[in-house]
Amino acid sequence: MSMKFIIKMFIVCFIAKALLNNAFANDIAGQEQVFNDFNTSLTKQKDVTATFSIDQKILSLKTLSEYDIAAARTKLQELQQIGLELNQAEYYLLHVIRANIANVEGQEHKVVNWLNKAIKLEPYLSEKQLNSPEFASAYLVLADIYHRQGAYQKAYDSKKKYIKKHSGHLKLQNSLRMKRLNEKYQMAKKHEENELLEQNSELKRLALARVESQRNKQNFNVAVTLIAGLLFFFLLLRQFKIRRALKILAKTDSLTNLANRRAFFANGYSYMERALKEQSELCVLVIDIDNFKQVNDNLGHDVGDKAICYVAELASETMRSRDILARIGGEEFAAILPDANVGQARAIAERIREKIQQSNAVELQGLPITVSIGLASINDGNKNFDHLLHIADVAMYQAKTNGRNCVCNYQPSSTE
Repeated sequence: MSMKFIIKMFIVCFIAKALLNNAFANDIAGQEQVFNDFNTSLTKQKDVTATFSIDQKILSLKTLSEYDIAAARTKLQELQQIGLELNQAEYYLLHVIRANIANVEGQEHKVVNWLNKAIKLEPYLSEKQLNSPEFASAYLVLADIYHRQGAYQKAYDSKKKYIKKHSGHLKLQNSLRMKRLNEKYQMAKKHEENELLEQNSELKRLALARVESQRNKQNFNVAVTLIAGLLFFFLLLRQFKIRRALKILAKTDSLTNLANRRAFFANGYSYMERALKEQSELCVLVIDIDNFKQVNDNLGHDVGDKAICYVAELASETMRSRDILARIGGEEFAAILPDANVGQARAIAERIREKIQQSNAVELQGLPITVSIGLASINDGNKNFDHLLHIADVAMYQAKTNGRNCVCNYQPSSTE
């Protein structure tokens, strides 16, 4: 019975070992699949001076794998989607990361497998990089795993290799530290030499300063002359701008910024003369705000001024570029429409009237504003511009008589 029992136990152990090895192989294959899409090329010729750059994502993941295995495993899966191209050093650290993730009770064989894969890449990396803590830590982890497995000699050998690499790293750091101290000493020495040179330069500078002082006096005199000339020029320029502004003000209504009465008549005489000479069309509009006295009496002169500016703005928007719109007094406006027949002039007048009627300015407190417009053509009376403006004014009063808020053409039968 005992012999049969021993044979059965042997068969069970054999099958269990086979299943364990198969699961181990599948696990390794599964982990390898995580980075199957990553293009990693291993140069067959070792360059001992080469130090590979390492992606910050790989370094962060290695640190994470040492403290939080679950989070590191999730992050490892996320890196699969990025499509990183790994160099030899990054592939080394990737194996160490996988070893850290597998470093749990009962998975020591996986840790050893990944660390050995990492160590196989050492011929492709420089000694300087291999001695750094990120890479040398693989031997420290390996020593801990061997110790847990009871392989004390292997643990001792791995710890010894780690100490050797750590010592090499410390020697390199000391060498770099000495180099920096030497550079600092050289800089201090150079600084002292520079101070001596500066002192010599200072003596030369004092000698040149006397010469420079005399030259500066000459330059100062030249500068004063130039400044005086520039000041005189700017005064002349300012005077010119003031004169030009005064000319503009002389032709502009200060409230609405439209042409004033003087500028309107000057343009009117000119347009009338040209129309008579060329036998072309010319129309004149006279625009008057309806019931303006009530606006001033009920809301005050400030609101009245706003109403005038409001009408001026809306009328200006309707004018053509060649038309002349002016404020000729109080709430009264006039417009010269060159090359416009009666139909065209009436269309413009109607647009002005409708635009003002339909608008409702907030500044006017909702007060409805309308205008009466009189229209006269050069064909109605071509004696002179004063007469043309007069009959347009007569037509405007006819519009007032007709009930306001309308456009009225001059009729020869109208009472002037």
